[in-house]
Formats: sequence, structure tokens, C-alpha cells
Amino acid sequence: MATTVDDGLTTEQRDVIALVRDFVDREIIPVAHHLEYDDTYPEQIVGKMKELGFFGFAIDEQWGGAGLNMETYARICEEIARGWMSITGVINTHFIVAFLVQQFGTDEQKQRFLPRMATGEYHAAFSMSEPNCGSDVQAIRTRAVRDDGFYVIDGTKMWVTNGERSTVVATLVKTDPTTRPAHKGMSCILAEKKYPGLSASKHIHKLGYKGVETTELVFENNRQPAANLLGGVEGKGFQQMMAAIEVGRINVASRGVGVAQRAFELDLRPGDRRAPGDPVQARRHGDQARSGAAAHPEGGAHQGPR
Repeated sequence: MATTVDDGLTTEQRDVIALVRDFVDREIIPVAHHLEYDDTYPEQIVGKMKELGFFGFAIDEQWGGAGLNMETYARICEEIARGWMSITGVINTHFIVAFLVQQFGTDEQKQRFLPRMATGEYHAAFSMSEPNCGSDVQAIRTRAVRDDGFYVIDGTKMWVTNGERSTVVATLVKTDPTTRPAHKGMSCILAEKKYPGLSASKHIHKLGYKGVETTELVFENNRQPAANLLGGVEGKGFQQMMAAIEVGRINVASRGVGVAQRAFELDLRPGDRRAPGDPVQARRHGDQARSGAAAHPEGGAHQGPR
């Protein structure tokens, strides 16, 4: 007798996930292979995602978003990655920055950034790494010096997802390089591209994860309003960034589940059976065993925040 599994989702959650799954089946899967192969940014897909409100999924309703919780966001990322993993990168840094602004931003920053981010008018990127350091975040060299009502930023950032097409980049800088430990002299500035002296200088080529842009960012005498200092207080940037990357980890973990789901779907398709003795035919003898796992490839993936 067939059994049903209570996934604990509300009707609203199921409706949103079904909307995303339908979008993936119609708009992403048919073109993903060619876009990945050609390393082409998915302009049309991203445009349609904005129209459907994808960029506001994890932004509170008071700012024009859908106010979805992290479990629903994780399942949405699974569905998107099922179609093409790179698309999850397009929204990952966006929601990392949305989290930063919602959790740590001033009231003015929330009012100025979040409604535009919810519609996709503002597309956000997130930047910590530099050419001289990766995981050793305290070794960053990018400086931001206060000059009246501005911060003057100089330095180079690396591995910036959405570095070229983003509108605002949450950037970790050193506002006091003499403080020890070093992280106490770090701050986060919501650097807007409209101010001169901030540019994506080059694209970084990768073996995989194509289509989504990964760039170097250069700050040269870039003057950002002091009002763009996240939270309005210096020295909090390291803690703010470390909190925000937890949102990114939810996205990245969900990608693995989505890719696994698609692999099961492709492996278990009927037809295309090979002759006895063929290695592929031998492999397919495990289909029945795998089909049970295919029903729930996420395993324990949803044990995180609700």
C-alpha cells in the first residue's frame, strides 16, 4: 500500500515551491546545457525571475518581499539547482546582503535598499576575499578612510559572484588597520556602483559553475557616503559578515541536494536500456535500490533553521 510522507510544509510553502519547480522545468532546464557550455550569463532567466518576485523571496513583507523562512528558501534553492546550479549563485549573494541589511542595517538603510532589492532593481553582491588572502579574512588590505561625510575606499577584491552586474556590493574593509585583534578594525560598507572608482576589472575563468559571473573588483579612490556604513558603526564588519555567510551556506548545501535530485531523475528515466553485458546495463541493475533513495535524496538536509 502506498504511503504518504508529511513534509511539514504549509499550503503556501508548497504553492511557492511548485511555482519555482514549474519555472525551472519551463525556463531553465531546456537552455541550461547551452548556457553552461558557452559560459553565458542567463539574462532572460534573471529578468523573468525578477518579474515573478524571486529576488524578494527572503526579504520581509514590510519591505515588499515575500517574507519566506529559511526552510522554504532552502527548498527553493534545491529546485533551482535541479535545473541549473549556477542560477542559485545569482540569488545567493543577493539574499546574503538582504540578511545583512535586515539584521544590522539602520532604519534609513532598510528603507533605501530593501524595497529595491525585493524587486530586483538593486542586485546585490558580497565581497570579503582578496588576492593576498582567502579564508584568512583578517588579512584583508582594502582600506576605507573617513573623509567628512564619505569613506574613501582603495583596494582589490577577488572571487566576487555577481561582481559585474550587481548594483550594490557589501564590502568588508579595514577602517582601523592598527587595532588588534585585526577583526575589530573591520567594517562593512554597502558600496554602490553608481559612485566612480569602483569597477569589475576582469572575469575569473573557472572549470565549472559557468554562466554566473565571478570577477575581480577594484576600488580606486572610491567615495561612498558615510550613510552606507552598515549599521552606522565601525568595527562590526567581521561579525556581520560571519553571520551573513550562514545564509550562503544554506544556499550552497541546497544546491547539492538539487543536483542530486536531477541526477536521480535522469538516471531513472525509462527507456534507453542497453544490451546485457553492457556496463551501463549492469549499472542499471541498481535502479530499484536507488529509486527508494530518490524519493528523499535530501536525507537530513532540512534539519537547519525553520
